[in-house]
Amino acid sequence: MRVKKYSLLFLLFILLLVAVLTNPSEKEYLEMTGEPSYEKLPDGMEMKVERVNFFLFSAYTPVVAGEHGITHLGVYGRFFQISQGQFDYPAWLEIFK
Repeated sequence: MRVKKYSLLFLLFILLLVAVLTNPSEKEYLEMTGEPSYEKLPDGMEMKVERVNFFLFSAYTPVVAGEHGITHLGVYGRFFQISQGQFDYPAWLEIFK
């Protein structure tokens, strides 16, 4: 029984360590979204990426002219869409601002 307990704890530790080591960077997010499309914005408009880092995963939201775009969750080196964009900023991320 003790061996199973330690095996599960070791497995959990490995999964958490891999999550921390593969937490995507902002550069990887920009590569995934196709950064050049944001370079075509009209003069005076900038795109900013809002990142909330939870160490095991990160949430990324592009902000253009004060409006939030589609939010993605970056975990284990991959990105998953978690919002529809425009005015749909996930309420649970407000806590971490």
